Amino acid sequence: MAIYDRRAHSGLRTLGITLSHAPSRYSRYSRYIETIDQLLAAAPTPIRNRTPRDMDTALYWLNHPTDTTTSA
Repeated sequence: MAIYDRRAHSGLRTLGITLSHAPSRYSRYSRYIETIDQLLAAAPTPIRNRTPRDMDTALYWLNHPTDTTTSA
C-alpha cells in the first residue's frame, strides 16, 4: 500500500505534477497510483525497474526536512 500522505503529494508537486480534488470516476488515491505507474514507465532504464512502492517512498522523502541541526 502506498504511503499516500501530504509529503508524497508534496513530492509530486515538486516534480510539477498535481492531483486534482475534482470529482472523478477514479478516487484520488487511484489517480496517485496511476501517476506513479506513469512516472516509472517514463523513467530511464535503471529507475524503470524499481517498484511502485520504491517510487512512492522516494516521493515521501523528496521534501523531507533534511536539515535538522539547530542554530546556537
